[in-house]
Amino acid sequence: MNIDTSDKRQLDQSSNVLLLAPLTPTGNRACLELLASTTKPDEANVAAVTYTPPPETWISDWTAHVGDLPAELAFIHANTVETDEGPAGNEVPPNVSVARVDPNQPMDIIAPLSEQLTRWEGNGNQTLVSVQTLTVLLEYVDFDTAFRYLHILTHRVQAANAIGFYHMDPDIHDEETINTLKTLFDAVVEVSDDGEEWSVAETYGDRSATSDHAQSHDTDVSVPDSDGGLFTSVLSSVSNLFSGADGTDRSAATTDSPETTAGSDTVESTPSDDQSARESNVEQFPEEAMLTDEDRIRELLTRYGGRMKQADVTEETDWSKSTVSRKLSKMEEKGLITRVQVGRGNLVFLSGYEPETAKSPFEQETTDR
Repeated sequence: MNIDTSDKRQLDQSSNVLLLAPLTPTGNRACLELLASTTKPDEANVAAVTYTPPPETWISDWTAHVGDLPAELAFIHANTVETDEGPAGNEVPPNVSVARVDPNQPMDIIAPLSEQLTRWEGNGNQTLVSVQTLTVLLEYVDFDTAFRYLHILTHRVQAANAIGFYHMDPDIHDEETINTLKTLFDAVVEVSDDGEEWSVAETYGDRSATSDHAQSHDTDVSVPDSDGGLFTSVLSSVSNLFSGADGTDRSAATTDSPETTAGSDTVESTPSDDQSARESNVEQFPEEAMLTDEDRIRELLTRYGGRMKQADVTEETDWSKSTVSRKLSKMEEKGLITRVQVGRGNLVFLSGYEPETAKSPFEQETTDR
């Protein structure tokens, strides 16, 4: 790994870094080397969010390319299938936790990750978060959902004084998708296909900016059933992103011929014009526009350790009591939360944080067996 002094200084001042590297063993190695170059392994807490490769493979790769494992290591594996993959001798050590979540529900990553970051507070090590990879994430969810999730995740990382690294293959995604995601990060590291050349690229400035495509509160998190698969869904999302308020498609200037319809003047759009328009658009929407109502409630519960009074949910959201009750009922039907009546009010628990007394006698009896 060879990053010059000025680039290294920029990385040292960053909370969240986008790594543009090929989705190959070379790119995976670059991700691990970037982590190790930030903090010595024996002084690092590493929370690794993995998708297809299981934790055993991550450990094998780290051992091969870096050496000793980090002082503290935990995995959030976005894959519900348990495996025994990985070379012999590279099994997950007993002191390393592995939380498994549904890859189609990226928001489910936030709770176990936040819990892990809280557990490491004050232990004297630098906490690092590694997400491998955003390319695989976009195979499971649509662009809007991924953007909202990453917006929340990067702020979580920053609030914990951690450093996040997010791997993405630039050759698989179109330029507009990459440029839109760049607004979420403080710095962007680009690695050549052979892994020999490293550089730190500029971001567009305000990493907290949001984009107009995320204002919808009814985004479907499933992958569209279209013949085009991932790329069609991403292109569709990006097309919607750059549609104006009047319904005109502003992406036509970059995807089609610069000529307009017959009888009109020729219009040509430069990259700088597109960038300025994009930055102007994304600054118009408040941070709350990023979240669905269910996301807001889950974020609140996560912030309060997985549980809070229903009355406090009403107070924090400024929704009416009936609105909160209705939304919580829908979430309870989906298994996202559990409500337990205590006195005259209810306690709301995020899924996985319920006390044993919240289970039904039949469920407890089954568990005991």
